[in-house]
Amino acid sequence: MNTLPYAASFRQFVFLLVVILLSTVTGNLRAEEKESPVSFVNDVVPVLTKAGCNMGVCHAKAGGGQNGFQLSLLGFEPLDDYDSLVKEAQGRRLFPSVPSKSLLLTKASNENPHGGGIRLPRDSEGYQVIRRWIEEGARYSTGNEPTLESVEVQPERGVVNMGETQQLKAIAKYSDGSVRDVTEIALYESNIKSMAEATEEGVVKVHDIPGKVAVMVRYQGKIAVFTAAIPLGAPIQEVPSEKNMIDRHVFANLKELGIPPSPVCDDQTFLRRVTLDICGRFPTQEETETFLASTDPKKRDELVERLLRSPNYADYFASKWTPLLKNRRDAANDITSNFAFHAWIRDSLLANVPYDQLVRELLGATGTVVSNPPVA
Repeated sequence: MNTLPYAASFRQFVFLLVVILLSTVTGNLRAEEKESPVSFVNDVVPVLTKAGCNMGVCHAKAGGGQNGFQLSLLGFEPLDDYDSLVKEAQGRRLFPSVPSKSLLLTKASNENPHGGGIRLPRDSEGYQVIRRWIEEGARYSTGNEPTLESVEVQPERGVVNMGETQQLKAIAKYSDGSVRDVTEIALYESNIKSMAEATEEGVVKVHDIPGKVAVMVRYQGKIAVFTAAIPLGAPIQEVPSEKNMIDRHVFANLKELGIPPSPVCDDQTFLRRVTLDICGRFPTQEETETFLASTDPKKRDELVERLLRSPNYADYFASKWTPLLKNRRDAANDITSNFAFHAWIRDSLLANVPYDQLVRELLGATGTVVSNPPVA
């Protein structure tokens, strides 16, 4: 009995069944996508942020906005942004009947002349997200929508050779356990652009300077950091012996980067360098003669400790910390505050107050500047 026709028919039946099932699944997925409403907070605000609409030089309130239209800086106040878009100016920024004719979109696409040029091309995903949001009624909340909890970058670190690139992937994690690939809409910024730059798409382009560089990935107020090691690739025969945890960290980095450590310097060079680094001055003639004449094997360690206990160290590092902490007020009646804060920093350094204690005192400061200078 010939069973081949039956076998062929059975295979055709199975094939058709698989096609039907796949079509059903695909159709259901598409239906779910269509039914998923656009979230103002989770979808629209990220588009405006990526387009630069809420930056300081554009419509951010911090920069004064443009032509009466203001948004919160980087979207940190979405409810205020919603009111600006939907309710202010008699609602003229949105046109629900014909969403594509909304002023928000015609300006962003430069269909109507826009000082910022094209921010959202008509064929861009961001443009379509905002168009859909207006089409769906421009609601603030879609009901029970998850909140953003964190953003992570993949990979978190890596070795990238000179002239090469590394594609980053940004993943947003939400309160309901869901995750979302936000690579195309996250913001990227290198901390040392001469070493590496990051494109809007999250591609890190490494230049020809060896070392370590960090790229900050920012998405709706959440931060992740990618760290790249750019190796020189030189062979390392040996490193000096470790004296402390800092040496251990530095030498490990040099090995990873393939950068041979400099040889141990002579006493005169060491004295000059460490005095400049700690006290911001050159060593005196007396200090130089005393140090060079000493045969104590621990004289370098003792020199560092002596300089750290000196008023010169407190003066020098107080002058570094006060501008970093924005202790600058130009009004004549604020001069007292400036000096009081600087004196508090200097006295704390001279007394060897731990940095964690300094931070606690700064963050928890109350009262007046005169009675408690950290308030400044």
